[in-house]
Amino acid sequence: MTLMLSLLCFINTLEVIGQDARFGAKAGLNYSSIVGDLTEGIKFRFSGHAGVFLELEFTYKFALQTELLYSSQGFQFSSDLQALENSGVTFDESDFRTNVQLNYLTIPVLGKFALNDRLDVEFGPQFGFLLNQVSKIKNLDQRDETIPNNRTSISGNFQLDYGVVAGLALNLTDTLSIEPRFYIGLRNRLNGLNGTLQNYNVAIQVSANYLFF
Repeated sequence: MTLMLSLLCFINTLEVIGQDARFGAKAGLNYSSIVGDLTEGIKFRFSGHAGVFLELEFTYKFALQTELLYSSQGFQFSSDLQALENSGVTFDESDFRTNVQLNYLTIPVLGKFALNDRLDVEFGPQFGFLLNQVSKIKNLDQRDETIPNNRTSISGNFQLDYGVVAGLALNLTDTLSIEPRFYIGLRNRLNGLNGTLQNYNVAIQVSANYLFF
């Protein structure tokens, strides 16, 4: 009898969730970098993200939104080669620009609190799994063609990153919304290098969301 009652309650819960669940797709821009130790000269870089999400509405004022996204993050920096001489030629500053692209599979789990019919506040954790790291070195000194552009890619081995997301959702229509948000990582990227050094992923994201009923 207890098993039967539990089964009925579970089925009823699924039916309720099914009635209040809405699926959607989203895509947008990332503006990302890293902060902390060993980041002098590090700059933000533009990239993008795309994926799907599920919104579960519990009350008129509160909903839970879970997402599965491909998110390209990372950073860039320039190399100062002013003191380097090659065959008697002194290079200008910043002859090389290195673009480090960190490709993640991210899973944000956000609580959505409605301020009114058009504006929601979002907050919650995000978990990321590093798919790969792609480094691109661009030669900014076009005078010397012997300096090659370089591109390397290494596996991320699903290295875990986690942090906190905070943002807004501006509901333009019943199906379309715009979401600006900020992410800061809480996992030290230099954990295996030196216990006293710390740096973290950060990203500003702007997404366009479309809901399917």
